[in-house]
Amino acid sequence: MTGHFNFHTPLNNFIFKGLNVENTSGLVVTCLVVGAMTFLLEGAKMLMMYWSVRIKQNPLTYGLTDTEDLDERDDLTASLMIPASLEQIRSRRIKYHCLGLLTHIFNLIIGYILMLAVMTYNVWITIGVIVGSGVGFFTFGVLGNKIQAKYAGMAPSIEDPSNYQINMAVPEEQHI
Repeated sequence: MTGHFNFHTPLNNFIFKGLNVENTSGLVVTCLVVGAMTFLLEGAKMLMMYWSVRIKQNPLTYGLTDTEDLDERDDLTASLMIPASLEQIRSRRIKYHCLGLLTHIFNLIIGYILMLAVMTYNVWITIGVIVGSGVGFFTFGVLGNKIQAKYAGMAPSIEDPSNYQINMAVPEEQHI
């Protein structure tokens, strides 16, 4: 493996032993696959953001954001659809946490594969990663903005006690 970027077409043992790219058409397909993986990685980042927002969501606002029967309810009745018990809240948060775990594992695996792809120091593979990331960010960035706008005011307002400050000001001496 070289220590500088190159434009060579044959890639021997690309990521896995025995995976060889011999010609230009194989390199184009490899670049498209690597770009698609990067695109999916950007989408998974937005999905991870969605799961973390849902975990932090105030349980009293579940009725405003759940997608079942949106046509049949309005904002007035949606606010009345709160979970019946703490167990429902816990199970929902555990479900979102487990889905976040699976998304995180996916992000980790794809990220390491893409790192290995770039470490081949092939310019075309690196361009495929950059283009896939750019297209993915462009596509999923709008979705991220919508998620942030929808769930902005739905986090519980719990004050963090570490933010409290104690004023230890010493009174000035009085001069007579």
